[in-house]
Amino acid sequence: MHHKGIRSLLNKPIIPYITDWSIPHPELLEHADVLFLSGGEIAELPGVLKKLDSRLTRELPIMLHIDLISGLTNDEAGLRYVASFDRVMGIITTKHHMVRTIRKLGLSSIVRLFLQDGRAVERGMSIIERSKPDAVEMLPGIATTLIADQLKQISIPYIAGGLIRCEETADCILKSGCQAVSTSNTSLWKLNQ
Repeated sequence: MHHKGIRSLLNKPIIPYITDWSIPHPELLEHADVLFLSGGEIAELPGVLKKLDSRLTRELPIMLHIDLISGLTNDEAGLRYVASFDRVMGIITTKHHMVRTIRKLGLSSIVRLFLQDGRAVERGMSIIERSKPDAVEMLPGIATTLIADQLKQISIPYIAGGLIRCEETADCILKSGCQAVSTSNTSLWKLNQ
């Protein structure tokens, strides 16, 4: 499952972001192209991956946000452990310096950037240029609409996440050029149907 490129996983507008490892509304996940997974503890990871091996979600690649999993270290050993799970296609992280190691392990990388001001945007563009991840996720999502012209310079896919609470906001973000919106708001997962 590691061989599918990120770009091919962004055909649907919404990426379900799963933070509740009890997996609420699994029926809404089947229409997605990829799942983002974070939260919980490292000891629970095999169990949640097993839950996601149901008929509805078996074929969905999973991108794991390693910064937000308790007990998982952001080093090569932690990445090797995560890479041992066939279902994990890639890593989401704010640690852009890890992209090379992530790639070496055969995983895709998404660097997460926080766009709180103009300097953060400039720094983010520089980080993308230097680390060359497979994709970038920008937070808060609505900020992507404000810097849409700058984002057109990016040659990799970009995703918006964070504070996307309604369909109108998701639409606005997608129309500004983002390839997808990641959200834990289960009511927005229905937009993939």
